[in-house]
Amino acid sequence: MFFLKNFFQWFSLNKKNVSKKIFVLLFFAGCLSSFGFQPHSWIFILFITFGVLFWILNKCSDKKSFFGTGFCFGFGLGACSLSWVANALTIDIQTFGWAIPFVPLGFGLLFGLFYGISTLACYKSSPGWKRLCVFAGAFTLSEWVRSWIFTGFPWNVLGNVWTVFPPVLQTASVLGVFGLSFISIFLFSGLYFLFSRQYKILTLLCVFFLIISSAGAIRLLTAEKASIWGLTVRLVQPAIPQNLKWNADTAEDHLMEHIHLSLSPGAKKITHLIWSEVATPFLLDQDDYARAMTISALHQEETLITGSLRKASSSQLSNSILVINDVGQVVSYYDKSHLVPFGEYVPFQKILPMQKIVPITSDFKAGKGPQTISIPGAPPAGLLVCYEIIFPGNVIDRKYRPDWLINVTNDGWYGLSAGPYQHLAAAQLRAVEEGLPVVRAAGSGISAIINPYGQIEKSLKLGEKGVLDGSVPQKLPPTFYSFYQNSLILFLALVSILMGQIRNKKNTPLHSLRPFQSNKKSIF
Repeated sequence: MFFLKNFFQWFSLNKKNVSKKIFVLLFFAGCLSSFGFQPHSWIFILFITFGVLFWILNKCSDKKSFFGTGFCFGFGLGACSLSWVANALTIDIQTFGWAIPFVPLGFGLLFGLFYGISTLACYKSSPGWKRLCVFAGAFTLSEWVRSWIFTGFPWNVLGNVWTVFPPVLQTASVLGVFGLSFISIFLFSGLYFLFSRQYKILTLLCVFFLIISSAGAIRLLTAEKASIWGLTVRLVQPAIPQNLKWNADTAEDHLMEHIHLSLSPGAKKITHLIWSEVATPFLLDQDDYARAMTISALHQEETLITGSLRKASSSQLSNSILVINDVGQVVSYYDKSHLVPFGEYVPFQKILPMQKIVPITSDFKAGKGPQTISIPGAPPAGLLVCYEIIFPGNVIDRKYRPDWLINVTNDGWYGLSAGPYQHLAAAQLRAVEEGLPVVRAAGSGISAIINPYGQIEKSLKLGEKGVLDGSVPQKLPPTFYSFYQNSLILFLALVSILMGQIRNKKNTPLHSLRPFQSNKKSIF
């Protein structure tokens, strides 16, 4: 009680000082929210930070304070939760070191803008549950827009935090990750209704949480888990430091490291080897010598699925996945379609004369999009390179549904940071959404086999060198989400916004913020 008393006295200053301190509080609340994401996954902290956000949102009075509330919170969240991206710039610090401070600033501005738009949408809504409906709907729509605008960046969508709680995670099979974000805004704002003594609404939120948790728990308890017959994969994780990966003098040594790991003791019968994104810098589809070395890792009737550069044209390379049989034939391939800005190509190159991070002169050539690929000795698979796995609703060929997803990635750019954990969480969400198992081979971790319920069945730790042998879980029947993608949740978000805009006959708010009542209309 002493802490709370001093906490509120802290705001009992003149309007100008209060405004500044509120924005500072929101920034730090956003920073603390980053601990709700992987690898910490402290979901409890989001009930506090989003509770603070919604409390302040209910005390706003003008457009500036509405937008500023979301902007400051989002800035702190984006800057802290994605600061690990700067690790990629330290690989060649002489060239890219100048850009390191712009990473948290850029992501802070990006998240701040979208969070600010979400809170600004609440400007004309009544405080309390109606404002919450508008906020939840607007926030969901803003995350969806962020997932595709300017090529899209759906990283750290709020719904990703639920990977540590599988019962709630199952909701993604119906509503997708944006549906989880929609639900999360309602749940995480519960603290506001507790302190404002609106116990009926708080009870409804608790009941709602119990319902979706129970439904998810029943789905898990009644699950019939089985493996694809005759399919045993080996994921190879060499943990080669990124600053050595493109070194021409050690390229052959790195290839031999993959081969030795592939031949190490383990499961009695391996049917498919899976190597990570650009496992070696050799053009395996054209380099006969390198390919001959590569297939020495294969036993008879084994197949190699590996990330590799591929010459797509006379002047451009593709970041690809090659399927190579035991006699060295490239039987199929997939070219990455969703390229990383500034990593694999430079957008607006005439305006931004910058060098991309991957040390290859020309921009990469994009592929055609999600495809289902035939693989010898295995069911057809959807292949995904690196962060293609983070895009909800855009990971499989809808006309020809695969039986499993293979995601090869190289998270070595980001070292032993939060990045690989957050990347893995996105893969878990795609598994639940599509009802498909995901096999993930990461050069430095985290390699994993994920079942279609989003649960990790086996994994190798980040930075660990080794192999992971295992069977691949069977797919589930198509989920609701796999049929309709984001249509339902976008409809619900719009309905929620409309509900929040309904006015009472007397045009008075339905709530009273008793613990924080003040003669002032706004704390700003």
